[in-house]
Amino acid sequence: MLKQKNSQNILGMLKSTVIFLLCGNFFVSCSDVSESKEIELDKYFSELFIRTGDGFTGGDGTYSVKLPDGRTVWIFGDTFLGSVETDGSRKKLDPMFIRNSFVVQDGNQLSTLHQKFSNEDHSTIIPPQVINSNFEITEEMQWYWPGDGFIENNELKVFVSEFHLTGDGMWDFKWVGTALASFSLPDLKQTNLVQFDYNSELGVHYGHAVLETEDFTYVYGIGKHGKPHVARVQTGNIEAPWEFHTNYGWSSNPAESSPMADVDGSEQFTVMKWKGKFVFITQLGALSKEICSFTSDKPNTGWQNKQLLYSTPISEGDSNLFTYNAVAHPQFIENETLLVSYNTNSFILSDHFNSADIYRPRFFRVPLISIDKDF
Repeated sequence: MLKQKNSQNILGMLKSTVIFLLCGNFFVSCSDVSESKEIELDKYFSELFIRTGDGFTGGDGTYSVKLPDGRTVWIFGDTFLGSVETDGSRKKLDPMFIRNSFVVQDGNQLSTLHQKFSNEDHSTIIPPQVINSNFEITEEMQWYWPGDGFIENNELKVFVSEFHLTGDGMWDFKWVGTALASFSLPDLKQTNLVQFDYNSELGVHYGHAVLETEDFTYVYGIGKHGKPHVARVQTGNIEAPWEFHTNYGWSSNPAESSPMADVDGSEQFTVMKWKGKFVFITQLGALSKEICSFTSDKPNTGWQNKQLLYSTPISEGDSNLFTYNAVAHPQFIENETLLVSYNTNSFILSDHFNSADIYRPRFFRVPLISIDKDF
């Protein structure tokens, strides 16, 4: 999704119904990337999401959750469906895109999950007001952009942020709250939707990263000033009362939440645990190309050991192109390397129909030892 810092500012404003998806001639070749030789572009996953037939042909967000049966569900925000022509252009459909989708990976096979009403494509997760209005309120007026997901009590749980259109202008939309959608397994049918009201005090968009430990599930988000916050709840009971990180400890009052780090990072990010340490991976700043990591002995504070993992390559001379919202996929760690994805986009909507190659995730691998010498 095209959200960085506060979703009502800079990158958040970029993702409107008018300007949101990608373009061609975007990436330099591997030989042109001035990066450490230890960094490897992951050809398998990058090529896996070059889709040309029915279903998913482009999206952002790129969260992944390993399911109990071994499959992986990839969770995407704004998603193109349909087909790609032999010249690489994308066929324009109506609607042009949907607001979110699931892509289920079973080995090398991908299948796209989303809803249809009256033979029209719709998102996987839709605000109840839209459905209850019989789509007189459209998904161009109210929609969900998804966050991170996790497994609890044999269900897939996915956080979503709700946005409403506020006018006719390009930037006229606002974030209004957070919900949690539940899906049965293995069929991935939605069973429930719970609204959370912890965000209203400070405008924190919780649910953009989730970390489960034996005792607590940590739910991360970005505040209105672009700093990361974190809450925690007893593992196995996400609907129990949350506690919030503050400068003096944990509090049950969401209004007392304090940033967990003085970092201006992307709205979507990853916090994971590896060999007894916690790792925070984020793409720095608005429209930054720098993907960095931090480590700590705690999941909520003490972030240090900043490492530049990767600087995303963009062809020089085209200011319409940008990358954003890097996240890690620790279930795919192999040979002591961590799989990381980032999203690609263009400020010009027509770019995404001229070239389907832009608006899709890219993947690279970073040696874990380059994040921390103890790894």
